[in-house]
Amino acid sequence: MNQPGTYRIWLKLVIKHEYFDAKQCGLILEPDSITNRLLQKAGILLKQQNSCTWILVAENEINLDSEINLCFLLKTKQADFYYYTDQSTSSDKAWSLVDYNKSGIWKLLKIPVTDDRISATDPETIEIQLNSALKHIEFLVFPNQSYSMEPLEIREQRGKVVFDKRKELTLPGTEKTVFRFVSSEALPLKQQSAYQFHLWELRNSGENLLSRLPDFPLIQSLSPFSPKDTITSYIYL
Repeated sequence: MNQPGTYRIWLKLVIKHEYFDAKQCGLILEPDSITNRLLQKAGILLKQQNSCTWILVAENEINLDSEINLCFLLKTKQADFYYYTDQSTSSDKAWSLVDYNKSGIWKLLKIPVTDDRISATDPETIEIQLNSALKHIEFLVFPNQSYSMEPLEIREQRGKVVFDKRKELTLPGTEKTVFRFVSSEALPLKQQSAYQFHLWELRNSGENLLSRLPDFPLIQSLSPFSPKDTITSYIYL
């Protein structure tokens, strides 16, 4: 049992992100100015344990009023965060995320201080799961002009991704012809791709492997045809 004047973990905040395989979330958590003053006055310390875990350390008695919110700024560590993160606002009885329109700050995390939360004697863990953005994968293939190409097809090695039939289009802003391949379904973005893509030429004499393609387009490389929901790779033959 805790002795008077000793410190204990009151709240543990864990932010997980579907995009990362390792323990990362792409964010920094900091109290806003009002919450910072409340924590200092109550003698509550905010400490970071690892890249996605923060703890609030307090004395036995939590010296906070109920019916208030503790508010924490979720700051982005890299600009790419906005590309790979689902921007939907999440919420739970224990916490909520609110849009916060300020440079470098993604959202505001609100944690209500309730009588039950103040009187709890065991540490409470608040786990927040962030989802990856869903994007279609596109490959834009520039055909070799020195000979006529047979029908082309892109396949994922293990059949995890299916592509629509190619379309022959003119690249916007140019007169160049490209063959466009787009995944039939939108996929969650991942830091490490689980896919292997290959470009095949379907000759009458048999299939010819032309090239292994990038495992995943760069998340910042937006499609010139559908920039809102598709990322692209340019392939030159």
